[in-house]
Amino acid sequence: SSGINAEWPLRPGKLEYKQNLMRVSNITFVMFNKDTMVVPKESEWFGFYKPGQDKELMTLQDSDLWKEDKLGLKEMDSQGRLSFLKIEADHLRVPEAFWSDEIIPRLKV
Repeated sequence: SSGINAEWPLRPGKLEYKQNLMRVSNITFVMFNKDTMVVPKESEWFGFYKPGQDKELMTLQDSDLWKEDKLGLKEMDSQGRLSFLKIEADHLRVPEAFWSDEIIPRLKV
């Protein structure tokens, strides 16, 4: 089965993505500002290139995914259940202090 990014527009039976995601108490997205693996690094926050080119970026908040609240992220954000963090590091090179100061506190419900 293909991943969620290949599933648009949502087909019948795919609404469980939104339903399941909405059950999560909170989500933390981390963008690695020095990422050498993920292109564009903004996709770590669901951003991506504007259609038809690979230079100009579109944020999650500018996308139909957000505007039409296809995954419930917009609603979750309005409830304070989303966090968007940046770290000055390469892909998954997370210092211990970042875990203890930024990530672990967000895991506590």
